[in-house]
Amino acid sequence: FNYFKQVVSVEKLEKVMTPFTNELDKVGVALVTFLYIDFLDTSGTLLGIVSNLGYVNEEGDFPRSKIAYACDALATLVGSFFGLSPITSYIESAAGVGAGSRTGLTAVFCGFFFFLSIFFAPIIASIPAWATGGSLIVVGSLMAKSLQKIKWHDPTHAITAFLTVIIMPLTYSIAYGLIAGIGTYLILEGTFYLLSLVGVERPNWEEDEDLTPIAPKELEADADKEKESSEEAEVAPVEKDDEEEA
Repeated sequence: FNYFKQVVSVEKLEKVMTPFTNELDKVGVALVTFLYIDFLDTSGTLLGIVSNLGYVNEEGDFPRSKIAYACDALATLVGSFFGLSPITSYIESAAGVGAGSRTGLTAVFCGFFFFLSIFFAPIIASIPAWATGGSLIVVGSLMAKSLQKIKWHDPTHAITAFLTVIIMPLTYSIAYGLIAGIGTYLILEGTFYLLSLVGVERPNWEEDEDLTPIAPKELEADADKEKESSEEAEVAPVEKDDEEEA
């Protein structure tokens, strides 16, 4: 309470720089660990947010993706000098996208408010981490519409997608979810490849017209066509009767 009642506090900068060490026996493990965690976290976040914006092309890429990854890598590099965990893009950015953000100007304002929050650390520190859970649930439900693009008729894609989606919240890590999905996909594809070598053909799971879900717009279009055809059918006998009477 003594810390909270200060409201505004300016901390000392004596511990800004991280204490470096010459013990490099485990640096290789740390580099590999941070590399794949940061890369997978960034990939999952960027693709999840950008796909919700509709900017992802057929090849799974989006405009200026190299710049986005370069900025993320540079931030991680600079943050390491201050003893910070990897500074990467976070899925909380989806809240801004859900509110209508479409440009980097949103990030500029967020950075400015983060700078102001440094001086109000006593108040902000009293806010529990789970307080943001509600907004993330709402944003997650809005982003779930991307799941309709998955080939659910193909077990290889369906199982991979399911594990990816379910592992992320259970482990609190996007990277673990992607590792589970990619690993499962490689195992399934490898199994089908080995079976093909011994003469077992892979089942054909191409979409069938009977199994393809019909979009609401298509249903409306079909309903309009049926309505027009029924009206034409009703009008035709009337015109025929008029001609006979004439």
